[in-house]
Amino acid sequence: MALKIIQEPDTLLHLKCEPVVNFEEAKHIAGELLTVIKSVSKWRNRWLGFAANQIGYSKRIIALRKVKNEYEILVNPILVEKRFPFPSIEKCYSLNPKEKYLVRRYLWTRVKYQDLNSNSREMTLRGPSAIYQEMDHLDGILVSEVGLRIL
Repeated sequence: MALKIIQEPDTLLHLKCEPVVNFEEAKHIAGELLTVIKSVSKWRNRWLGFAANQIGYSKRIIALRKVKNEYEILVNPILVEKRFPFPSIEKCYSLNPKEKYLVRRYLWTRVKYQDLNSNSREMTLRGPSAIYQEMDHLDGILVSEVGLRIL
């Protein structure tokens, strides 16, 4: 069965996602997120991520592609530090694929999260990253709401 990416105007995209407490459920959701992100990774060679609400789950889980064929699952992520703002041009798989948005993002980010075994972790991301758009998704915010649409 092919997984479907939730599209605007689905109300799930506008709701703040709930923290994960059941890590068995999180493992199931993470498996589905990885299936989706790997299926679209073939077409996109830049940074990439998906949030659980984009595939129908209101849970604070993100899948990020760190480098080609290397993925990370972040459960209950929290941005703790960000530096070096830059203008980023972004698209979103939950929006019209022809639309692009100019948004302010950061080139250096420190994030705390839990892994799928509920262990606390910390990660530093250097360079452009999908983490900001995915964190916005977890808070019910779409890039179309915080960015300037580019024609």
